[in-house]
Amino acid sequence: MTGAGCIPITFCLYNIPSIGFAELISTPFSTADSKYTVATLTIDTSSKSMIGLAGSFKTCHPVLTLNTGGVPSTSTSLPLSVLSVKQLVAKRVFFQKGQSMGHCCFAREDELEKTLDKVNCLYWGTSLLSMAYTFVDEMLKMGNVSQDIEVELPCLRLVCAALAIPDDPNNDLGANYLVKEQISRKFVKYINNNSTIPAHSLEGREAVIGLFLCFMQHVQYHLTNNMVYLSDFQGSGNLLTNCQVLTESAFMNNFGGGNCTSAFNSFRSTHKCNKFCHTFGLQPFNT
Repeated sequence: MTGAGCIPITFCLYNIPSIGFAELISTPFSTADSKYTVATLTIDTSSKSMIGLAGSFKTCHPVLTLNTGGVPSTSTSLPLSVLSVKQLVAKRVFFQKGQSMGHCCFAREDELEKTLDKVNCLYWGTSLLSMAYTFVDEMLKMGNVSQDIEVELPCLRLVCAALAIPDDPNNDLGANYLVKEQISRKFVKYINNNSTIPAHSLEGREAVIGLFLCFMQHVQYHLTNNMVYLSDFQGSGNLLTNCQVLTESAFMNNFGGGNCTSAFNSFRSTHKCNKFCHTFGLQPFNT
């Protein structure tokens, strides 16, 4: 049974791929030439069904059904990782007029622009995390990593996600969403957006993951020739979500308001090399 806020709407779903860094810096995420999958999504947009409190200007809603059957055969088709996920959520951006005005919706074009900022962070995040793991894998193949360190290495990935744009731009009930794999287990904040050290509250395996993610920041900074790294790591188990891309001030507008350029500019002095950095041959910075 579906309520008043659960109307099935047809969307174009755009995959968020993982690509090499050279291609990444020359190929911005765009829907213009991208393939998509047409699907009908039923999203529960009622306030009582909203998942958690509204975050940093995003609301989170459960996706009740996703159906790709009976879609127009003329649409392009691309296998989507989100199609294999059992539980999905749909995130929508909003803004507030004053403290008592509640959530206000953007105009459709403005909403898409804001949503694309979030998509772009996942686009870069997925590729940068993959690049760092390729570095780790290559070092493991060389046989220079001790067994006690190797067994501690976590196997992490960003949640599966897709950009959802209404198939009918004239449907007033539609909205632009970032559709993502739902994290249902205990949520953990590993590294804050403006920090290069693990959160102080971490213990046990979570503390190991926090250290490893600090090492991954160092790897990304090193492999991109000091251009970019990921921060604001959070998630649960082997899943990460909502990562933020940090760059120098010349690119401060590329990744939304969370691109904390002051933290990026101080990375060389605030990053503390840990056992993973040392084991994988990364050198401390001379500051």
